[in-house]
Amino acid sequence: MSYAKQIFRVGLLGVSVAIASIGSSANAEETSKVDGSGQKVVVHLSHFTEDLHRCFMAVKVANLMQDYGAEVTLFVDLEGVRIAERKQELKFNWGPDSPSLAELYEKFAAGGGKVLVCPHCAKSAHVTDPGLKRNAQIAALPMLGKMLIEADKIMDY
Repeated sequence: MSYAKQIFRVGLLGVSVAIASIGSSANAEETSKVDGSGQKVVVHLSHFTEDLHRCFMAVKVANLMQDYGAEVTLFVDLEGVRIAERKQELKFNWGPDSPSLAELYEKFAAGGGKVLVCPHCAKSAHVTDPGLKRNAQIAALPMLGKMLIEADKIMDY
């Protein structure tokens, strides 16, 4: 075998080993535990039944971040305030085998997630504090300012 072929094969072997190690380190990172404790996350939702996909994604992401240990607040405004209304049953699904929006909301609330409702939007939608679901409240302006200033991450849907 020629010297050039030997160098080519050794080089090819080196590249293969490098690619394999990159793949295994990426897999190791994916399977390592993610620790979001101490992080404050705000998930902003402005939609409801007019865009169920966004609504589902917001609550799913809120649950995911909460599962990783983050302190999560769902901030709802515009049509999003409807998700926090007690009279809304949330019997919607998005996609096959999807949990209902009610199940996702309940999981979020049971995990300690807070829902802050824009005061202006609540007034416009005739939503009052007694008419809200568990862990939901109409925010005062100082609360909104504090929530936004202290947020480590803000997701927008």
